[in-house]
Amino acid sequence: MAMSIRVRPFALVFALIASFALAACGGGGGGGEVLGEPPPPATLTITTTTVPGGSIGQAYATTLQASGAQGPVTWSLSSGSLPGGLGLAANGTISGTPTANGDFGFTVEADDGTSTDTQALSIGIGTLDLEATDGLVIGDAWTNRAVTLGTTGHTASVTFSVISNQSGGALSNVNGSAGTATWTPGSSGGSTVSDRIRATDTGNGLTIDLDIDVMPNPVENHTASFGSSDVWWIDTTTKLGSHAFASDYHKGLADVGLRATGSTGAVGNEADELAALWIRIEMLRQLNPMFLRNADGSEGSGLAITFPFEEPGAGYTKPAAATTMSGSPTRYSQMALTHGSTNGVIGTAFLDQLNNDSHENDTSAGQIELGVFPNQIVSIFNGAYSNTLDNNPITMADVDVLRALLYEQPSPGGRYTLIRNIGRGFARTVSAVLAHEIGHSLGLDHTSPSQPGSIMNASALISPSATYSFTSADVTTLQSGLPGAGKSTGAQTAAQKAGGASKGVRVCTCQLCAHREKR
Repeated sequence: MAMSIRVRPFALVFALIASFALAACGGGGGGGEVLGEPPPPATLTITTTTVPGGSIGQAYATTLQASGAQGPVTWSLSSGSLPGGLGLAANGTISGTPTANGDFGFTVEADDGTSTDTQALSIGIGTLDLEATDGLVIGDAWTNRAVTLGTTGHTASVTFSVISNQSGGALSNVNGSAGTATWTPGSSGGSTVSDRIRATDTGNGLTIDLDIDVMPNPVENHTASFGSSDVWWIDTTTKLGSHAFASDYHKGLADVGLRATGSTGAVGNEADELAALWIRIEMLRQLNPMFLRNADGSEGSGLAITFPFEEPGAGYTKPAAATTMSGSPTRYSQMALTHGSTNGVIGTAFLDQLNNDSHENDTSAGQIELGVFPNQIVSIFNGAYSNTLDNNPITMADVDVLRALLYEQPSPGGRYTLIRNIGRGFARTVSAVLAHEIGHSLGLDHTSPSQPGSIMNASALISPSATYSFTSADVTTLQSGLPGAGKSTGAQTAAQKAGGASKGVRVCTCQLCAHREKR
């Protein structure tokens, strides 16, 4: 019995094999076909094994991926926790804005209704930061003016890329190991122009973007021209007066209503900053035509003298107190806007008689040898211009007006006309005194007899309709002695200079200025 049980299956198997062999050979009148079984269903598998890092305060988004799904996949967090500020949506998107740094480990689960899969992941949130370390002015970049970029918190080399370039700018000076670069906006600027630069930490993949708003450059041509012109730096940071303001210049602005009277700090609020910058630039715009240059600082048909917006940097120095220019092409003259101690005297300077090398400003003993005193101008100015702004000073509500004035844009309404007229008038008045005192330092004496509108008159008529200029004789005299920065010879001979200097110093006082005159 047992034996027969074993034989029958064997015979059956043999018969089946033989039958299959015959079918495979296709003997007789036709072929045969054997159908295979369908393949097993694919297995749901999460294919995302790593996710990018993020940075605090920067929007984050990434989507998880899976293969082999038999239906819609639903994602969930099965263990661990995401960084603060991030969440996992059912469609597999992790998004949000991280609020804490560190490495965050977690496990996600994918479910297609038939099977599930899990995957351990981690997200590193760093403190990578990108900012403009130099070059912005009141939060703005200016066209064709370099901005220095720097990163902090990077773990390895940093790469920089341009995400948006509305100004037409360019990256340069990229130093990956230091995480620094230079961004120079192009020539397109305006209230809606913004460039975006991205820094990427190659060590952990963190990225961060910086948006740079670009405005028209109001001082693009106000640069020093050493060796070819007499360079004068107008210093607005001096403080010799006794008051709560950071400088005498800011005290003068407060006196005419162009700074909040209670804003006494070094910087002030945004309105204070905008007004101080606008008036400073407006002084240069008014000063240049007085020296026959274009208002924007370009040369025009002017005298060989330049008024840079920024104090000349590395390689250039103002001469020390009680020294001369000494024929050095890397020295420049300084004119200070400061507080006057003598009532009625609104400026002071040397009369250099075209020696043209004694332009130094000595404040070491509380003395101003080259300076203009805006505080002494204020009362005269207020009366001449019927100034009401001093009774209703600028506030944060005037920010849009001040920005429009700074960038010479159309009026945004508000107190535009009042602030424009008072600001330009005050800048023009101060610039006329600057021109007068600079004229003395370049060798000009008072115009005698007085001539209407001459900058070198002993007294000035301050009014909205007054014009200020050098006489044709003044221009001829200046042209014979300029350029003067570093000039070792002038209209006088060396013997004449020595003789003049040996006669001592005479102090002359007038309504407009007090100047020390070499005789």
